[in-house]
Amino acid sequence: MPFAFSPPKRTLVIILLAITALIFLLSTQATVTMFGLFKKYDVHLSPEVHGRITFAGKPIKNIIVNRMLGCERGRNDKSKTDDNGLFYFPAQSIRSRRPGQMLDETRVFQTIELNYKDKDKDYLLWYTVTEGKTHKNISEKLKQLNCDLTMQEEKYYFINYEYPEFTHNVLSICRWESI
Repeated sequence: MPFAFSPPKRTLVIILLAITALIFLLSTQATVTMFGLFKKYDVHLSPEVHGRITFAGKPIKNIIVNRMLGCERGRNDKSKTDDNGLFYFPAQSIRSRRPGQMLDETRVFQTIELNYKDKDKDYLLWYTVTEGKTHKNISEKLKQLNCDLTMQEEKYYFINYEYPEFTHNVLSICRWESI
């Protein structure tokens, strides 16, 4: 079967196809760079946490409080209550490429819990899921966790100042009066 193009025209078509492919590849790389797919972003895992643990109003000292934070990988840290039942965790952030990926909806879970006297019973001091950004109301609440182990776990719907059409949904046994 004879070719539709003569040899010089075939060479020209091949060159044009190669140039077109090269332009496509270069423009795709530019698009990747333009949309930041290889750029790293700050992902806010948790603000500072200040809390107090009591049992029927009496401070519990020397108890381990666990914080688990998750995004791409989980991060765990521990704090120990002092003589007044107070505990503290520093703010946590990571650098990640994930928020720059197409169609990414980064979610960060925050869990703070402890086990007291009963190895099978964990007390959930705080659980929520955020999109990895700083939120005023979450920061305010985590600076004043008042956790009495006799309180029942409840679901809270806090105002989301940054996105008022949504709420911050939190599970906790804590309350939010001043420490």
